[in-house]
Amino acid sequence: MKKTNSKNELSNIDIALFALYKCGGISKKIHTEHIAWEAYQLAKERFSWRLPEFREKGFPDKTPIRFALEAAKKKENGKLVTGRAGGDINRPELEGWRFTPQGAEWIEKNEKRILSALKEKAPDLPKLVADRFIRQLKNDPCFISFRKNGNLNEVSSYMFTDMLGCAPDASKDIIKQKFNQLLTTANLINDKEITEFLEACKIKFSQLITD
Repeated sequence: MKKTNSKNELSNIDIALFALYKCGGISKKIHTEHIAWEAYQLAKERFSWRLPEFREKGFPDKTPIRFALEAAKKKENGKLVTGRAGGDINRPELEGWRFTPQGAEWIEKNEKRILSALKEKAPDLPKLVADRFIRQLKNDPCFISFRKNGNLNEVSSYMFTDMLGCAPDASKDIIKQKFNQLLTTANLINDKEITEFLEACKIKFSQLITD
């Protein structure tokens, strides 16, 4: 890949995804307006209102961010994020974005390129999230059993769903979503033990997390 020396060589998707990353989108859903504000701090000339009187007031424009995130969500671009801009009036929780497991891999591969172009330092938040994630998962009974036995023979579906933080009778969509959230963080951390554990979970509990 061609080395990037300037933010002008970055796409809006590059900047939108890096903004989502800085906001903590690896581990939680982030509101579109928070992402737009972060992207505006990174590249004001791209993500501000167009009219001079509003540019001078420092208003970020959500539209290019929304377009970039919607593009990153598409299959042809790798399904790097999941979410939407604008929640239903009765379901505001629908608003927001977070990385998919594929998106976490994309960030890992592209972070240095984007940091260099933006002349930014790596954000601290994802590292703090990673440390907490590792501690929590490695203290879970499922992981302890896997480490002790080298398999998941003593891990039940109830233990698995409890690890994911959902009820045993939760829908397959909920269980799959929770598991993918674990995978997203795990892909960024690149811890061998955790990767092997989650791959074993994917096989044993495939009926719960595959379509």
